[in-house]
Amino acid sequence: MSNLWHKPFRKNKEENDKSSFRSIIDLGTEYVKALVVEVEDDRAIILGQGMARHKGSYSAQQCRASGGVISDLETVITTCDQALRQAEDMTEKVYGRKVVPDQVVMGIPSPLIRGAAYTVKQQRSSPTRSVSQRELTQLLQRVQRLALQQLSQEFTSRELALIDSSIAEIVIDGHRVTDPVGFRGENLAVTVFNALALRESLNGLRNIAEGLELEPPLLVPESQVVASFLKGSEVIGLDVGGRETEIFWSRNGGLLASRMMPLGGRAVSQRLAEGLHLSLQEAETLKLSYSRSQINETTPASVGEILSGAVGTWLAEVEQQLMVLAGGGNLPHRIHLWGGGSELPELVEAAKAFPWMRELPFARCPEVKVLNPAKVPGLLDRTGLSLGRGGLTVMGLARWACAAEVKSGASLPDQLLAKVMRKDFDTFLGEM
Repeated sequence: MSNLWHKPFRKNKEENDKSSFRSIIDLGTEYVKALVVEVEDDRAIILGQGMARHKGSYSAQQCRASGGVISDLETVITTCDQALRQAEDMTEKVYGRKVVPDQVVMGIPSPLIRGAAYTVKQQRSSPTRSVSQRELTQLLQRVQRLALQQLSQEFTSRELALIDSSIAEIVIDGHRVTDPVGFRGENLAVTVFNALALRESLNGLRNIAEGLELEPPLLVPESQVVASFLKGSEVIGLDVGGRETEIFWSRNGGLLASRMMPLGGRAVSQRLAEGLHLSLQEAETLKLSYSRSQINETTPASVGEILSGAVGTWLAEVEQQLMVLAGGGNLPHRIHLWGGGSELPELVEAAKAFPWMRELPFARCPEVKVLNPAKVPGLLDRTGLSLGRGGLTVMGLARWACAAEVKSGASLPDQLLAKVMRKDFDTFLGEM
């Protein structure tokens, strides 16, 4: 192991690292969130949770500025260790004995990822002939080569790893189908979402797990985690973090596109700090008190006005990012909000009242809803505590750990896509 840092030794480790226990880590943009869960049948039981604020130079913006590489690993490991120890200590009270799993599921932060969905359409020469496996495979090969060609141009390095590849949609003559083999039709279209990351970025996450004395982690793209339990609907997701807001468009549980903007809950606090001549910590405390209606005669009268202005700036930027995301097409009318920044009632109410159809291509007036961690299916939380809306992603990762244990057989199109990627991905990169 590298000597870049001293490993935070995990004391009092007991002989309870059975295959049914997992540690879950979400790096976040402001806080690291950690869970200890037990996987039981088709659900994940939360036995402990913890949270620690980032220190040092770690931030989503820094990751992007450095080309998707996590620096200052020693500090990040220390912060993760604090959050994880809290979760492990809680298991002693909740479970009756301390649970310290070796196996870990880690979210891949969105700033480390470049992902997009691409569509290939084909006019079939014999519409009366049934679609065959070979025809579908050839179409998948075409769309994958197009996708990888486009995505790889966003990286200066060729040391890339494919971290997610999934079929977002298959359409025959305008009708969506899950498996086109055996169907007849004149026009066949396939949309596939792919996400790439630098191998160096993924190695950084593995080094974090190693520094925590955990086994090599199961790495999962965070956006895909949330999109996966929104199946059956087409939605715009707004994850309002501390430092950034991620905006994504998902369909049938698969990502179509995503954008990041450098405005989140901290920007609102900064506006308060500047307007009232407070420290950032004082402004954060005031914002939280105001959002909980914990105000008194000493609360400045201008707080509401300043918050309203900050939220207005945030919404205007969201509007601009959605315009780019739309790309000339219609946006889905369902908008879901989550993340720690969405705890501010003024932000939620302003989003619900915002004139979304003024500039944006919505076919109908959007419905804005808050997505709470309690809505994540397949979870049983025995801690009796809550990480708030900022805990949605780590809760989703816990569900993902459960789903990985009981995952049913993939559909035929997914199997064919997997074969295409195993056969062609490294070959394609070698041609770049």
